[in-house]
Parts: sequence; structure tokens; C-alpha cells
Amino acid sequence: MSAATQPRRARAMLERFGPLITLVLLILATAVCQRLRSGADTFLSLENFRNILANWSFVGIIALGMTFIIISGGIDLSVGSLVAFAGGAGIWMMNTAIDAARIRQEFSDAGQTNLPLPYSAFRADLANVMISLHLAGSERVGVIIAVAITLLIGVLAGILNGLLVVRARIAPFIATLGGLAAYRSLAMAMIDGGTFDSKSPDLFHRIAGGGIAIPGLHVSAGRPLIVPYPVFVFFFIALVMGVVLNKMRFGRYIFAIGNNERAARYSGVNVDRVKILAYVLIGALTGISALLVASHTNSVSSSSTGELYELDVIAAVVVGGSRMTGGAGTIFGTVIGVLILGVIGNMLNFLDVSIYLQGLIKGGIIVAAAFVQQIGQRETA
Repeated sequence: MSAATQPRRARAMLERFGPLITLVLLILATAVCQRLRSGADTFLSLENFRNILANWSFVGIIALGMTFIIISGGIDLSVGSLVAFAGGAGIWMMNTAIDAARIRQEFSDAGQTNLPLPYSAFRADLANVMISLHLAGSERVGVIIAVAITLLIGVLAGILNGLLVVRARIAPFIATLGGLAAYRSLAMAMIDGGTFDSKSPDLFHRIAGGGIAIPGLHVSAGRPLIVPYPVFVFFFIALVMGVVLNKMRFGRYIFAIGNNERAARYSGVNVDRVKILAYVLIGALTGISALLVASHTNSVSSSSTGELYELDVIAAVVVGGSRMTGGAGTIFGTVIGVLILGVIGNMLNFLDVSIYLQGLIKGGIIVAAAFVQQIGQRETA
């Protein structure tokens, strides 16, 4: 091996395993700081790591889709607002199905045809349709409708973003920035700035509210370690997305477009279709995340649910090693990036750092990661 290739190989290894090394160092540093500060070891407990995974799995699912977008050279700023809109609309439709008879009666008694949202004439008509189709009054049917509507809105939003970027030739930043404002506004208009509260007594919450006990692991005497369903969903989707990105033609096209879009076109890649599919993918994953968030809390706040998710998602992808300029990134790195942000947030809580400073720290992390990537690209060049 020549002397010139050794530094290059070292940089490649550092770029590949740097996020994992960072995660290990953060865990060790936080554990040491907690021990010195309070003499406790709760940070290293299984229950704490379970909580980190549970809290960040919703962001992680969207980050897996954002990995494809960023590798292709794009961005999606609408994901946080879309979580609120898709999740809220799903609950709104579910409640309409469950309470269809009461809603129709209230409108009949009011004798009005133009009432404000969420008690609008449209909702009364929707309740009548559900009653006529024998879909009203059933919790199971309502939950099925909530799942379908939430996922459908995510996919449709992805299609819209893709068409704006590809067909209308609007820069991804601008197109999705419009979505960030529009989806939040729609969510707040539907409920007049309030909260979508689920009318499902039990079934809807079960989607994300339960978990699986891990054999042989206990958080305390007689208490098995129960990992919530969203964590399993996150890792399962990560496994599937890893295969898609590294083993399938679609993944190779994503890398090709991010490295050189013009060369990809000349090579016969249908760039427009691949880009639209990438936005559909992140839209679908955002819909899944919205469904899990809504189920976990059994409600959606139109003003705060999903707030700053776009920052967390982008930070996780960039910290995980994906280049903002496109052409490089891994699903494994994104998973590690999600864990790094989770550990940092947990560390700040353990060290009693003000929650108002967490946005500053996350922003600094994004800038620092992008700066390190830029230095690496200059040295490689």
C-alpha cells in the first residue's frame, strides 16, 4: 500500500464509522458526567435506552425517507407540518365515522348549513354518507378509516411535492417550504387551532401504544423490558430501506442523480420518475410516522405535533454522514444519526440544560456536520 493511499483509506474509514464512534463517545461522556454530577447510573439503564428509542422512532422513520431525498440532492421541509395534518385528518375522519349519528343529529337540531369547522355542513354530509354505507358507529371501521386516510394523505403530499419539483421546476427548498406552511395551516383550520382527540376508546391507541417484551431482559425485578411497536417499525423499515438503497436499481439511481444529474440522464435514467418516487417514499413514511404519533398520544395538536420535526430529521441524516450536496449517504448512518440526536437530547435533560437551548444545539450540530463534510470533500479533491 502506497503512502498516498493510506490517508485516503483512513478518511474513508472515518467517514464510514465516524457517526458510530461519535455515538459511543457521547454515551460514555454522558455516563461519566452523570456519575460525577449525581453519582447515579440511570443513563446507562435499559429503560432509558428504551425510552430514547421510543421517543425518536417517529423522527427516525421520516429520516429514512429523507436519506433518499438528500442523497438525490433534494430536501423536504414539509414533513413536520404533514405529520400534524395527516394525523389530525385521520383522527377527524375516524371520529366522524364513530360519531356519525350524533353529528347528523346536532346539525339537524341546529338547522344551519354553513357552520364553522370542525362542525361544518361538509362533515354532516360526510356523516350521512357513512350512515348510508353502514360504516357509522363502529370503532373498528373508524380506525381502519383513520389508517387509510393518514397514509393516503402522506402519499398524496409526496406526489404533490414531487410534481412541484419535477414538473413545475420549483426548487425543492421552496416547494416544500410552501408545504411546511400549508399543511400546518390546514391542520389548524380543521380544528380551529385546537386538538384532534380520538373518540376510539381503545383500538386506535393499540396501534402504537403497546409493545413486545424482550425475553431475558428486565428493567427491574419482575418488570420485563417492553419495546414499543414504533421502535420495531423503525428498525424494520430501516432494514427494508437499506436493501432498497444498496441492492436495488432505484437506490443506484438515487446515488447517480445525486452525484451528477445530467450524467444520469445521459445514461438513460428516468430522473423525473425517480425523483417523484423519492418524494412519494418520504410522504408515505411521514404518513406512517403521523399514524404512530397520533396513536401513541391518542390525539394530535394542530399547532405543536410534529413541530421542528424537519430540523430533527435533517440533522439525523446529515449527522449520519449523508452529504447535503447529494451523492453520498447510508441508511445505517441515518439510524446512528437518530440515536445520536436521541442521546444528545437525553443527555441535556440529565444535565439539566434548558430545553430552550436544544434547538440551538441541534442547529449547531447540522452546521458542524456539514462543515466536517466540506473539509473531507476538499481534502479528497
